[in-house]
Amino acid sequence: MADCPGYSLSGVAASLLFILLTVKHPDEFRVVGPAHPVLTRVGEDALLTCQLLPKRTTAHMEVRWYRSDPNTPVIAHRDGAEVSGLQMEGYRGRAEWTEDSTDEGSVALKIRQVQPGDDGQYWCRFQEGDYWREASVLLQVAALGSSPNIHVKGPGDGGVQLVCTSQGWFPVPEVYWEDTREEKLLSFSENHVLGEDGLFYVEDTLVVRNDTSETISCLIYNHGLKEAKEATIALPEKLQTELASSRVIGPSQPILVQVGENIELTCHLSPRTDAQSMEVRWVRSHYYPAVHVYVDGAHSAEEQMVGYRGRTVVMSDAIHEGNLTLRIHDARPSDDGQYRCLFGKDGVYQEARMDVQVMAVGSTPRITQEVLKDGGVQLRCASDGWFPRPHVQWRGRDGKAIPSFSEAFHQESEGLFQVETLLLVTNNSVVNVTCSISLTGGEEKAARFPLSDSKIALLWMALPVLVLPLAMAVDLLKVKRRPKDQKHHSNQQNLKNDESHRGLPSDKKLWL
Repeated sequence: MADCPGYSLSGVAASLLFILLTVKHPDEFRVVGPAHPVLTRVGEDALLTCQLLPKRTTAHMEVRWYRSDPNTPVIAHRDGAEVSGLQMEGYRGRAEWTEDSTDEGSVALKIRQVQPGDDGQYWCRFQEGDYWREASVLLQVAALGSSPNIHVKGPGDGGVQLVCTSQGWFPVPEVYWEDTREEKLLSFSENHVLGEDGLFYVEDTLVVRNDTSETISCLIYNHGLKEAKEATIALPEKLQTELASSRVIGPSQPILVQVGENIELTCHLSPRTDAQSMEVRWVRSHYYPAVHVYVDGAHSAEEQMVGYRGRTVVMSDAIHEGNLTLRIHDARPSDDGQYRCLFGKDGVYQEARMDVQVMAVGSTPRITQEVLKDGGVQLRCASDGWFPRPHVQWRGRDGKAIPSFSEAFHQESEGLFQVETLLLVTNNSVVNVTCSISLTGGEEKAARFPLSDSKIALLWMALPVLVLPLAMAVDLLKVKRRPKDQKHHSNQQNLKNDESHRGLPSDKKLWL
């Protein structure tokens, strides 16, 4: 061993590591939580518990409940007092510490009026000095929604559509259809929409034959609560109602509006029928929430989409003829797209679809230039305030298209587009280029840039940079040469005087 000190040191290190790993912390403990998830309905109070083992007081410990970050706890206690200033946003005033069994190491967190956002995993951490242990607790939040409504649309060429709707569910429930033999029927489409309250609206569509004479049920099931709600419809009765043989007529062409203008969506029943006792609903892709709901002569505000609140009004002067117009004030880019106008009575709906095209003509393009190191010129054309996304094109003096170097589009928060395009010019024969920005409908704005003139201007701008140093160099050369020239002039004058004194002809001076 004396000849192998390296082996000796490694053996000692291994022994120390073994000792450190096997020696227990003097105050070692562990934490356990409930064996099963804690199931709580929306609006009720949830109680989450955890236990310190071996059982002992937590009076001199730090105990905190948290979601994902221990530094932002749901609630925290240290030395028997609540730690303020750290609490996670959303739990203030709702999270409560319970101290029923802290002497035996049992702590509990009460969350008042549980919300859908409370669903998920929580951690209970005990810490004493630098030693800590924790356990997880799963909170399952559930909500049983409203009783389903079955709406009948049709009959039509594709058959009769049955639409089952309900709201107020959490988490997303299972929806299925059954016939009188309790056999499941295949849905045509299924949609789930998360509402402002964190609860789900469900909409499920079933298509059946026009001659169907069955009774059909829609069931919506919450797996956590193991509860379901059901609605049943007898098709023969529904297909004999007033609206079953009616049609709804809307505009045959897209409705074109500029941003900031009003949108008017008009639809009417055919044959013309008094609609005062009907529900008229303007929607986008789903029955709920709606753009506007008009029922019993009034607006149903609680069903309206957030983006349309305070912006809609119904003109119902001709409602006795089944004719109504929805006016949407201050058109926005988000209003662009398809709408549906539905007339409903006794669970039967008929609808018409209409397209709204929102446009915004942006600013006149601004063209700027940059001279590149290789002598080329880069032109940048920019404009903003466009909707939908515009088409950008560079053109030469002859009107022919010139490919751009790059194009970039950015959609601002209000939905309008900014556009920027670059053109690299390396050919001196390219002059008078035009940047054109246009919409599909034909609205266009353009700017022309006299590229040849710009190069002349760049030359004149560069002349002072070239001429000024040259002039300075010439002046400096004159200053350096001046003493030599003066000496030469003096010598010539002396020679002339000497020749005159000696009587020599002056024209012989260069030959002496």
